[in-house]
Amino acid sequence: MSSNVSIISPWNMEFIRSVLGEAGYNAKLLVDDPRSFETAELLVTKLFLAGEDSRPGLAAKLECQLGKAGGYRRPPGSSLARYAIQGLPSELQFS
Repeated sequence: MSSNVSIISPWNMEFIRSVLGEAGYNAKLLVDDPRSFETAELLVTKLFLAGEDSRPGLAAKLECQLGKAGGYRRPPGSSLARYAIQGLPSELQFS
């Protein structure tokens, strides 16, 4: 069984981080929403290792797959806030 291991140089890692930073995936997002940051970093790294090495190409694919990072994005949560405003649907109400 062989393994396909790719080594990423420090220069390439800086390039990947700069693409992430330009797309809004920065240190603040890493603290606020580490899951989104890690997903974006993994996606860009995989694309880079697959041969995509243009900054605009990586940024476009990142935006297409995950959208822009920013304050308007919120992690998926429960719909309890919606029910607090609208009330429970009839099938979830006690009779």
